[in-house]
Amino acid sequence: MIGILGLHGSSQHPAFISEFLVRLAPERQYRSPKGPFADGDGFTFFKRRTDRSIPLDEIMALARQGVSADGFVTVSGLAEILLVGYSSGAIFSSALLAVAPERFVGAILLRPQPISDDFTFPELSGKPVLIISGLHDERREPQHASRIAEQLTDANAALTHHQLDAGHAWSPDNRDLLIARTWLDENFPPSSKS
Repeated sequence: MIGILGLHGSSQHPAFISEFLVRLAPERQYRSPKGPFADGDGFTFFKRRTDRSIPLDEIMALARQGVSADGFVTVSGLAEILLVGYSSGAIFSSALLAVAPERFVGAILLRPQPISDDFTFPELSGKPVLIISGLHDERREPQHASRIAEQLTDANAALTHHQLDAGHAWSPDNRDLLIARTWLDENFPPSSKS
């Protein structure tokens, strides 16, 4: 069965994404590591610059470290891993997918942002990717979700993009969860074997 690697957002703890994953797919194994950097009241997987921009070289180096032999990209006993990232965890999931597409069966990117406006993913050969963005996201520019969607489409990912009537937080009507669960069951039924 396909396992899930869940990545929390900035200033958060693994429990944030773990709670979502348990509701999303209670029958699947998952891992939700803690970001390596202290950030506010929690942790993060990479540090932004003081102007809030993303340091491309640094995030890609951290992603390569994450998929290295002693990195954190493992889900016990499972060869196939789905990335699920929220906010900065979605950004870092994009970096992991870019540096090691062969390690992941796909990704769910919740409130993502492009690593850079001109970022290029490697060939993704129909790999399923779901983006769920908020139309009123106070922490993202209006073009962010559509730009990363274009970048993934250019890499031949099998992209699905939903824009919700929501901000940066979860949609109050559970639409994030319902859309992600439907997409997961359609693309990776529980009986999927590694």
